[in-house]
Amino acid sequence: MKTNVFRDGEVHVQARKCDTCIYRPGNLMRLEPGRQESMEAEAMAEGGVIPCHKTLGTGREAICRGYYDVAKHKGAGLLQVAERIGIIAEDEEMLT
Repeated sequence: MKTNVFRDGEVHVQARKCDTCIYRPGNLMRLEPGRQESMEAEAMAEGGVIPCHKTLGTGREAICRGYYDVAKHKGAGLLQVAERIGIIAEDEEMLT
């Protein structure tokens, strides 16, 4: 699925993890064992991201906060560059 997390000259990231974030403890989205890890590995290998599921299909997608927090420390170069040059926009919408 193509997402538009980069728009208006900014990379949009959720301001915080949503209530059912796949990065919260307890498997709140009932993913198959290992699914979150495989999604993360695939996104990093392809230079992509994991969008927040609450923003999918809205036309205002944002990167999952849990993924962003992990990926920027695991060498997701484009996210690190975006942060350094100040084009990360933290979105509050759709978190409730």
